[in-house]
Amino acid sequence: MLDRDVNLDVVPICAMSDNYIWALCNPRDDSVFIVDPGDASPVLEWLTKTQHTLAGILITHHHYDHVAGVEQLLAHTMVPVYGPKQSPATCITEPLLEGICIILHGLECLIIEVPGHTLDHIAYYVKTPAPQAPILFSGDTLFAGGCGRLFEGTAEQMHDSLNKLAALPEKTRIYCGHEYTLANLRFALAAEPNNAELKQRLENDTKARADNRPTLPSTIALEKRTNPFLRTQVASVAAKLTTETGHEDRMSVDIFSMLRDWKDRF
Repeated sequence: MLDRDVNLDVVPICAMSDNYIWALCNPRDDSVFIVDPGDASPVLEWLTKTQHTLAGILITHHHYDHVAGVEQLLAHTMVPVYGPKQSPATCITEPLLEGICIILHGLECLIIEVPGHTLDHIAYYVKTPAPQAPILFSGDTLFAGGCGRLFEGTAEQMHDSLNKLAALPEKTRIYCGHEYTLANLRFALAAEPNNAELKQRLENDTKARADNRPTLPSTIALEKRTNPFLRTQVASVAAKLTTETGHEDRMSVDIFSMLRDWKDRF
């Protein structure tokens, strides 16, 4: 049952060079869930400054820049650490699988398995009451304007994972793990140079970064219109890849694989 009175806030805590640690806040009681704390220091500073109380930690995958701060946070406050069940991360105390719902601030949060970047990767989809838009913590799977590198999984796995996320409601707010947006959009424009909305998005986000503002959250709708990794079925993207690589593929997953290879070399 959704708590119809809760109005959640998502606050970015900047860490390292380009990481976002997300704070999922409940203004009614100052409790907070912290997502992917790769560094404890900025989180502890933020908790002290805002007087929030740590209620739990959410882990999307095992990479060091997403889990390295967990131990130090637990030294201050023992809280549940949620994360993927099949994970090398030893800090996880509440292992999660596809389809499980956990309760965060009185709201249901659905666990979605999204392997590709790593084999253990999950996303957290928070079902908020109307008129609030749902919230997605996508880690390093779906970025604003891009997707994660394939460190452990296959192109097929990542393609399927992105399709899962693309099927979520279009107004869903996306909070990913890094501020990679400008680099992603520059590549996206190379892949789809005639996309007018993409050009405008790059201009808007360039201004945001110049003002030291995050480019996030994005939305599923915006990604479907401007992120080439969610547009492998679009003829112009396939045609550009044929020009770039000299190979003509018809299968969406093959187009995705070539696109990801091109991005790695870009």
